[in-house]
This record gives sequence, C-alpha cells and structure tokens, in this order.
Amino acid sequence: MNIQRAGQIARWAIPTGARLVFGVIFLLEGTQKIFGWWSGSPTGSGHPEPFLNWPYWWAGVFELALGVLLTVGLWTRVSAVLAAGMMAYAYFFEHLPVHWEPMQNGGAFAATFCWGFLLLALVADDTRLSLDRVRARSAES
Repeated sequence: MNIQRAGQIARWAIPTGARLVFGVIFLLEGTQKIFGWWSGSPTGSGHPEPFLNWPYWWAGVFELALGVLLTVGLWTRVSAVLAAGMMAYAYFFEHLPVHWEPMQNGGAFAATFCWGFLLLALVADDTRLSLDRVRARSAES
C-alpha cells in the first residue's frame, strides 16, 4: 500500500473510529447513570441515579441519547457540539468548583471529552458507516 492510499484511508478511518469510540463510551456512561449498569453511579454506589436527580440523571439521559446518535452517525456534528457543551458544563460547574486542576477535581474525563467532541464536530464530514452518509447519498439521488 502506498502512502497516498494510506492517507486516503486515514482521512475517513480516523474520524469514523473516533466517532464510534466516543459514541459508545458516551452511551455506556449514560446507561451507567440511568440504569446502574457497569459500576453504578458516579458516586460508586452501584445503583442508578434517582429518577430526575439533577444533574446526574439528566446527564445520563443526554449521554445515552447523544451516544446513540454518535454511534450510528446521525446528526453527528450537532450531537458532537451538544456533547461538547455538556462536558464543558460538567467541567466548569461540577468539577472546577472543587479544585482548579483536572486531576484533583475528577474533571479530566469531562475536559478531554469536551475537546474530543469539538474535534469530532470539525471532522464529521469524513466519517463512514454513518446514517448521515446514507442520508446524504439518498438526498443526491
């Protein structure tokens, strides 16, 4: 395989892989908060967050919905921007008041995902294996 062909593959494979990884992890975070699956709530109690509990239960609802949208690649840019906003809110209003440094305040996940979602929103056009791509092709014909 030559360098040019590898570059063509990387142009779509990297954003697609990132979208799938970010989407699945976000989806899993949502199911953790809503249903108590995996290790339970963010507090480590092993139980789902109480129904309508602000902000954790609601964060789980949005994480689940946006995670599904990102995983299947539907409205990818909008979903990524909303997810980035959610993570920015989580960092600035939940983690930053505890301590300014992400490793001390538990906000490393939120900060990393915020920037990752913003990057994903910028490169979302080149993703494959997505419903956005199917919709674009059907609109052309």
